[in-house]
Amino acid sequence: MRKDAAQNRAKILVTAAKLFQQRSVSTVSMKDIASAAQIGTGTLYRNYPNKSELCLALSFDFIQQFITTSQNYLGQTTAKPVVQFQQVLAQYLAFRERRLQLLTAIESGPTVMATYYQSTLYQQLVALFKRVLAPVSGDIEDDELTFRADMVIAMLKSNSYAYQRQQQGLSREQIANNISHLMIRNEKGL
Repeated sequence: MRKDAAQNRAKILVTAAKLFQQRSVSTVSMKDIASAAQIGTGTLYRNYPNKSELCLALSFDFIQQFITTSQNYLGQTTAKPVVQFQQVLAQYLAFRERRLQLLTAIESGPTVMATYYQSTLYQQLVALFKRVLAPVSGDIEDDELTFRADMVIAMLKSNSYAYQRQQQGLSREQIANNISHLMIRNEKGL
């Protein structure tokens, strides 16, 4: 990538992050971002064809931080497998809640989720959940374990999570407990 193109991408991301801190993601337009970054709208759209793509780019670092922090925890802990699963799940819920606006913008994008599902980052997230699900899932095949990891992630997409929090009135802890009951095969034996 050319140096000026890389600088423009960085400028766009920094500017968007600042605007998203000042106002909600949904109220910031692409035109607002281009204007604040002092670049043309054509330059913005060449780099990020829509706001969902831009939000995905902003979120990659946050998702990677969550994965790295969780892997470090798993590398150091001596907690039982059930506790490990519950800890990673609780941290994922906290991460999603902190980044809810960005993640909602990503998940509502027309083509962004297909890009995200094919990314190395998503595969790392699935691998993380497989790692904590494997010891609490009983004797299952890798395909089913992958399915379970995908489903944990899918259950927590922004619209589902917001529905459980706002409409059903569940706390983050209640959501984590309910997911644990769905995913853990035999709590007593672990």
